[in-house]
Amino acid sequence: MSRGDGVIVASSLGSFLAVVNTTSLLIAIPTILVDLHTNFLVVLWIIIAYSIALTVLSPVFGKYSDMVGRKKMYVTGYLVFFVGSLAAGLSPTAYFLVAARIVQGIAAALLFSNSLAILTDTFRSVDLQRAIGINTAVVGLGMAIGPLVGGLLTEITWRAIFYFNAPLALAGYFVAARSIEPISKESSGHGFDSHGAIVFSVFLVSTVISLTLGPFLGWSSIITEVLIALAFVSLAAFVVVERRSGDPMLDPGMFRNRRFSGAIFSSLLNAVSRSLLIFILILYLQGPVGFTPLYSGLLMTPYAAFMGVTSFYSSRLMKRFSEQALQSAGLLLITAASFLLAATASHYDYLVLGVLMSVAGAGIGLFSTPNSAVIMTSVNPGERGVAASNRTLFMNMGSVSGMTLVFTILASYVPVSVIGAVFLGTVTGAGRVSTDGFVTGLAASYVLAGLSSLVPLMLVAFSRSRRKSSRVSEAA
Repeated sequence: MSRGDGVIVASSLGSFLAVVNTTSLLIAIPTILVDLHTNFLVVLWIIIAYSIALTVLSPVFGKYSDMVGRKKMYVTGYLVFFVGSLAAGLSPTAYFLVAARIVQGIAAALLFSNSLAILTDTFRSVDLQRAIGINTAVVGLGMAIGPLVGGLLTEITWRAIFYFNAPLALAGYFVAARSIEPISKESSGHGFDSHGAIVFSVFLVSTVISLTLGPFLGWSSIITEVLIALAFVSLAAFVVVERRSGDPMLDPGMFRNRRFSGAIFSSLLNAVSRSLLIFILILYLQGPVGFTPLYSGLLMTPYAAFMGVTSFYSSRLMKRFSEQALQSAGLLLITAASFLLAATASHYDYLVLGVLMSVAGAGIGLFSTPNSAVIMTSVNPGERGVAASNRTLFMNMGSVSGMTLVFTILASYVPVSVIGAVFLGTVTGAGRVSTDGFVTGLAASYVLAGLSSLVPLMLVAFSRSRRKSSRVSEAA
């Protein structure tokens, strides 16, 4: 294996691990709830803890790697992922598993924040496009097989999902250590915005905790209100800190670029749609419907497969169609599929379900690649590393928000105590009520997913009209 091929393998394997670890585990959530004798709030944090660690630390590690070297950070990420995976698989309690998932999230941040930069350091021009294309295809593969892998392994034990990750992480470490060459001078000479990172972490964590505790404690409880107030205060403090920072975590100047800000917020809302579409459906299929993890994974595979395939091929379509046109087409597909899923929630035909989820997946894939291209080409070359970090940050924020909203919506229609009883199979007279509540929550989540795609559709259309009017003005 040549050094270049080794770099592609090391980079792609890190992205694959981060994706398949999430998509496969979603299938196992109901089984974990039963096996570890925990409640729905704790099991929700098994997913969210990973995403929060990844979200908060990706921009931090991305900037820190410029000072200490990307290879050192990247190979460390593989080792931490290996340790986290073993710890998660051996978890004796749900709380231990949450802690292990935080370790995995730290590792994923080390990998995600450096993957694209390592490819850019190693390749140029056509070779770089090929390397990124392979990386995109591998991510699509992880999305496609994740639900199926999760279903198959959960049939044995949910712990096998984490044991599946461990040897891949170890293999990635040896390939990366052998193939990636350290760059002797990577530091840009700027400082590290530690204050911004801390305040942003407080904002994100307090927001997510308030949304998950609200249905349990009540929205008027003193704890919930304090957390919500803390979220608003920390957000305001973050804006002030970033404006005063010489090297901010999120550069306010970049967001004055309307093309960039429109694309980055569209990416965030698209990530919200993705989480709303997939998370509650998995809960519904394994809860009220009573499907096995394997069968649920099979039903989810077309959605993920279409998302991966269209994400890969949309780069070729960009040679014939504009980025705005492809984004609009993708968002229209997501919006239409989401509203149709909501309209048919009370009487699903599983063939129709598979078709509509496939349409939604195709739309997400069609949107994602041109959206990323807009984000990266709307800034100056010297700002592309920061733009890539912002893209990862906003996408992860959207994913965390979407999963949290699913729980908040579901808890609005089904008592929290009943949600756990549904999966434990102990619901008696309230069974019909809880099933109807799940269906109502399912429909509400899909309506919100449609709205979350409708807003970026308007942003893309607005951006397109502004660019046209700008060209007309220049021509005049």
